Amino acid sequence: MKMSRLQAHNLTLGYQDTIVLEDLNLILPKGEITVFVGANGCGKSTLLRSLARLLKPKTGEVMLDHQSVNEMATKEIAKQLAILPQGPVAPEGLTVGQLVKQGRYPHQSLLQQWSKQDEEFVEQALEATQTKHLSDRSLHSLSGGQRQRVWIAMTLAQNTDILLLDEPTTYLDMAHQIEILDLCYDLNIAEGRTIVMVLHDLNMAARYADHIVAVKNKTIHTEGRPEEVITSDMVQDVFGMESEIIEDPLFGSPMCVPYGKGRKKKKTTVEKEMAYVK
Repeated sequence: MKMSRLQAHNLTLGYQDTIVLEDLNLILPKGEITVFVGANGCGKSTLLRSLARLLKPKTGEVMLDHQSVNEMATKEIAKQLAILPQGPVAPEGLTVGQLVKQGRYPHQSLLQQWSKQDEEFVEQALEATQTKHLSDRSLHSLSGGQRQRVWIAMTLAQNTDILLLDEPTTYLDMAHQIEILDLCYDLNIAEGRTIVMVLHDLNMAARYADHIVAVKNKTIHTEGRPEEVITSDMVQDVFGMESEIIEDPLFGSPMCVPYGKGRKKKKTTVEKEMAYVK
């Protein structure tokens, strides 16, 4: 069994009288990238929020290093795991630099004020997300993609061993999506950070994840390595979509090709002649 710092035991989650996830058990592999996938509204974000103690379970518990997160001080948790929730909101007028510095808040106290090390972590986070040139800009003056990268920078500045990212590629164009996912990959490989993400793109999930958790019907439908989880049967069961699973020509990971309407490649004259000969 792989080592794990973060686990969920018999977890039931919901809002008021609505149950979203029920009696769920989950062990997140330490030092790996785990990706939650599933249809809209299946509870992926709810599960991620619960792991960060942003949502109290109706029953069950989340354990961090064998201790219930509900028994831990907020600052102590924030020193060990950081979360980028979906649609985060910042106070009006906050600059990019001021927001990213908030990531160092858990490390501040009466005895530990702002330090050179804090400044270095902020600088590293800005450089890693290519947002250093935006430091003096108001957060609300940025595009959606720029703003998303700044929020990720704040999460990185927290410098935790565990990162929980809810759809970190939202609002980003294709190039920046790859940059952010490559950054997560580098943090995992070079620094051994445990990263848990919610992603909608199955092919990106298969390319970057060590471990995939597919969620359906208030529980875990399937989990395991991408090659084990990403199958046409899973896509049909979880997403209600017919597809073919082929090998990614660049990375060898599973690639989902959905059925549906679209323009077919037009045959060249040579291809037409060859087809006629056959």
